Amino acid sequence: MKRVAFAVAGLALVVGVVLLRDTDGGESTLPTAPPPPTKLKPFEAEQVLVPGPTGRPSAPANVVARTGHHKIQLNWSGDAPAYEVRWGERTKLVTRPGTQLNGLENEREQQIEIRSVDSFGQRSQPAKTKATPRADSAQYTFVDRFDQTDEPDLQRWRLAKRTDCARATSGDGEDHDRLVVSSSCGTRAVSLRSRTPFVRSDDESRFVIETDAPSTGGKLLLDLVPGPVSVQGDPVLPNAIRATVSTDASGNSIVELAPNGTATKAIPAAVPGVTVRWEIVLTKNGTQVTRDGEVVATSPFVPEWREATALVGVAALAGDRIRAGIDLIGYRTAKADAPPAVPTPQVRVDGPVSSALPIPDVTAGQLRIALIPSRESEPVAAVKINGIEVPLRPAVPGTPWKPGAEYPAVADLPKEAFTDNLNVALVTRERIQVTHTDVELTGAKSPPQRQSGTPLVDARPVLADPVPEVLDASGQPIENGAAFNRGRVVLEVRISALDSAVAGLAGFEVRLDGTHVATVPTTADGPAAAGRWRISLNTAQLAAGAHAVEVRAFSTDPEVHPETGYVPFLLKP
Repeated sequence: MKRVAFAVAGLALVVGVVLLRDTDGGESTLPTAPPPPTKLKPFEAEQVLVPGPTGRPSAPANVVARTGHHKIQLNWSGDAPAYEVRWGERTKLVTRPGTQLNGLENEREQQIEIRSVDSFGQRSQPAKTKATPRADSAQYTFVDRFDQTDEPDLQRWRLAKRTDCARATSGDGEDHDRLVVSSSCGTRAVSLRSRTPFVRSDDESRFVIETDAPSTGGKLLLDLVPGPVSVQGDPVLPNAIRATVSTDASGNSIVELAPNGTATKAIPAAVPGVTVRWEIVLTKNGTQVTRDGEVVATSPFVPEWREATALVGVAALAGDRIRAGIDLIGYRTAKADAPPAVPTPQVRVDGPVSSALPIPDVTAGQLRIALIPSRESEPVAAVKINGIEVPLRPAVPGTPWKPGAEYPAVADLPKEAFTDNLNVALVTRERIQVTHTDVELTGAKSPPQRQSGTPLVDARPVLADPVPEVLDASGQPIENGAAFNRGRVVLEVRISALDSAVAGLAGFEVRLDGTHVATVPTTADGPAAAGRWRISLNTAQLAAGAHAVEVRAFSTDPEVHPETGYVPFLLKP
């Protein structure tokens, strides 16, 4: 048996040097950090036991391919930590037994291979299938499939956000024929509002969306609101319908329906990146929510209103970002059209307007605003727009005015305010927070308007965070952070993710109290993506007290940032 040797000689750090020419013609040096490694060599200090590859994993089984508009959904069975999917010249790594291939040409057959990938990058034999994407020919009274390269169509859609933290754009990469809503707004919903009204039929009406939202830890909100609103706040507005789909950190799905809804069945865990078809169905007997055609929630609520505003919202966990791909939004209702649109003016609240140039061909205008009162008071009943006072009314009758609650309101614009810049001032002495403003202008003409740009949140795969845990010699955890006996302990490293695609894993390094004690490569046949590894450490010659393990994972892609995990532990005297 080798002796303990945690005091490994420090590794020499090679520091790159950049030569810079200063202003007087001389040269100066500035050190730069070396790029992260994309290939790792195995290493273990004395009395550190590192696992290695064993037999190859079994091939995936029971592959099912389901085709759609520009996409193929794949599901299979298997228990590998990751899978490699190949089609055409493309490859991606996933950590769940299912995925979706986007951006495909309709009517062109795809040959697909799926391999299991173990923790060390070993590949199984491929499971093969083939499938052909087909155009969606379903009938709608209103539908947008977001196939253009400069989505969204501003004649049809408006994106409502409370700060400049979100975008609605055409997708990039494989998402090029989808709408992507990307947000760093955290828990506040970003709302895509349809300018085409949702008008109920006499028998059955449906509000349909096909999307991969919500992502892990996020929410999808579908609202039908009987009034001119742009944002989705809490509580749900009077007489409005809201379906909320949430996903917890483990990937479990939960559906809620307001008002007075009841879940009717358990929801299968969402497969990251895979489109699901959600529908709000209004019937003569009540309201339903369906998931891929199955009823998952019901309510006895039958709205009295005939027309509503349809909104799609996405939100993330606090501090997180979200990227939602939308393949389709449609109605099966009575026929309705969006009003002609003209360019949207800039709005400033209590701020100076440098210029206010008239916008031609405007026939009507409406200010939509969301307010939060700070204390009990009378509702704000008027607003000044470019210095002209006009009445302000609730967007939905019956909406309560109370401290801390968002209150959507509207004001009709005077003709003098049909300009490219608007100054808005509330007519009140109370302290009122304005959380959102937007303006709807309509005109006799409706020139084509589309919004270009790239998503705020990149589609590029990233590494999952390594999660280290120190276990006792038998591989069991110590409860409540208790101290370990000195001697043999087990370091378990877990790397997993719920993302739709993950970056290739080159391996990871382990440092104990800052000293390099192990390197585990994971590229036997190609990069791994996830897994679980157990490393044996001997702590017999370490001092009593606090210690820490650092695990740093590296990708095979030089553009992907390494990820680090830490775990402290205590040793008994």
